[in-house]
Amino acid sequence: MSPSEPMGPLERRYRRLLRLLPADHRAARGEELLGLLLDLDPGRARPSLRQAVGVVGLASRLRLPGAASLLLTAFIVAVSTEAAATAYRISTGAITVSLGSQFPIRNVALALLIPALLRLAAAVAWILGSRRITLVVCGVLLAYSLATGGLLVVDLVICVGLGAAAAWRWWPAQRSRVVLLATIPFAMLLWTLSAAWNMDLSFGWLLLVTAVVALLGAVGGLLPRRDSGGGEPQGQPTSTKG
Repeated sequence: MSPSEPMGPLERRYRRLLRLLPADHRAARGEELLGLLLDLDPGRARPSLRQAVGVVGLASRLRLPGAASLLLTAFIVAVSTEAAATAYRISTGAITVSLGSQFPIRNVALALLIPALLRLAAAVAWILGSRRITLVVCGVLLAYSLATGGLLVVDLVICVGLGAAAAWRWWPAQRSRVVLLATIPFAMLLWTLSAAWNMDLSFGWLLLVTAVVALLGAVGGLLPRRDSGGGEPQGQPTSTKG
């Protein structure tokens, strides 16, 4: 269809339907896909059910990796920053921590700091797209957990989730990385406030912090991306570091 021709009802409705697709995909292949859909539904005023279902299915497949990666990243940020609440309660004397006689590290602060830093390092490396570094840190975290008396379920969930996401190339979108990094100190603040207000650090609070981080990350993904001369093509997976 040439630019001088008026837009028909079928094209107008298909353009609205194609808004379900990610912006990068629309920019790269939107017009091509629109032309194909118009050729498949000649003479109609509305999209056929078959083609509409196909567009919805394509949008779901394209958006699922980004949504899954964002939720996983938000969960990892929430888990890795939970140590801020524990540190606050220890510093104020609200709780005391003692180590068993069989624990290989005798310093309480160091014993709590090592896994917290490893989880935080895994979160930062994952947000930055450093797949190999993320997997190495996960391996060290699992080894530390096993060496210090037992594997924590949360560490196993984090490492298995990151391994699966890395295998499927579901790392965070480049345009939301800065915002996701900024959510780390914000999540620490939320955990510290929860401890200061004597709130129960239950699984529900973990889900709340995860939801807040995911929401901020989603907003960051909507921000316009600054294109540089050597940027990667839109719609292509970002390269991994490390």
